[in-house]
Amino acid sequence: MRIKTQFITYLGVVSVLFVVPSAFAGKLDVVNENKKALTVRIKAEGDNMGENLATYVKEIPAEYYFTFIVDNSDLKGKSHYSIKGDTSAFTSGDKCQHLSVEKNYRVTFLNNTVGTTCVAEEIK
Repeated sequence: MRIKTQFITYLGVVSVLFVVPSAFAGKLDVVNENKKALTVRIKAEGDNMGENLATYVKEIPAEYYFTFIVDNSDLKGKSHYSIKGDTSAFTSGDKCQHLSVEKNYRVTFLNNTVGTTCVAEEIK
């Protein structure tokens, strides 16, 4: 598998800054090991019915590596979030949940016969 160029994205704005702008921000390295593009949805955790939760959607090309900086202000003050990945509307995607803005993660979306699988591991 080949992984293409890395970009740093601060929830929507491509940047070359490697400085984390807040004490409550974490780095999220996302690896798409699928042969197809992956649509990821980063969503603040909370009450889906009673709150207007922050959500960010990004398409990541096939076999690609992308880095996000996730800040609690981007999540409307929330400290935890989930990331879901789908390669198609017709196959099941997977979600990694209860990720903290105070930690750094490597999230890998693996190709399988029924869609994609999400694997998150904390990085130091």
